[in-house]
Amino acid sequence: MDVLNARLEALERGVLSADGRTSSMVNVSEQIANIERRLGQVLADHAPLAQGLAKYAKLKGAIDGDGDLDLSRQLLGVGAKVELVLLNDSEVHTLADLRIIRDLQSNISQPEYSVAAELLPKARQLEQQHGKQIGELRRAVADISSVVDRYHAETEALSELFVRWDQILSGIEREVAELEAAASPIALSRR
Repeated sequence: MDVLNARLEALERGVLSADGRTSSMVNVSEQIANIERRLGQVLADHAPLAQGLAKYAKLKGAIDGDGDLDLSRQLLGVGAKVELVLLNDSEVHTLADLRIIRDLQSNISQPEYSVAAELLPKARQLEQQHGKQIGELRRAVADISSVVDRYHAETEALSELFVRWDQILSGIEREVAELEAAASPIALSRR
């Protein structure tokens, strides 16, 4: 820190001697300290100023933005900044939100969105057509389910008929076999 002060004093001597001023001038760091002391006294004497300065310190980010002075002056003038400091905190946050919205407005105003607005009627037609297609699909699924259920019922009924016919044919075959056995030459010779 001493090195920095020594360099600052050397710079001040060079600047003051170039202007033709005397070296009795107080150095810059002492001038800053004097100004800070006087500001502290004024703020102590005038409480509303102290409150306003404290409020400004809290709101500096919302008021000054990212610190770029030219951009800050373009965004808000001095009068607008004073009004912001005088507003209550909730209004300032609302204004900060509005600033964010304004910054995002360029994203909303893209040409793609205007094309999207033009395509909105077509999208609504497609939605309606899609709704109709969903209805048709549901009806087709219901019809197919009904056909499959009928197929299963008829297949089961036919299976039961085939089982019954098999039983009948097996019974007939048994009786024929018994009759043939009874009518065979051996059976006839026993008689």
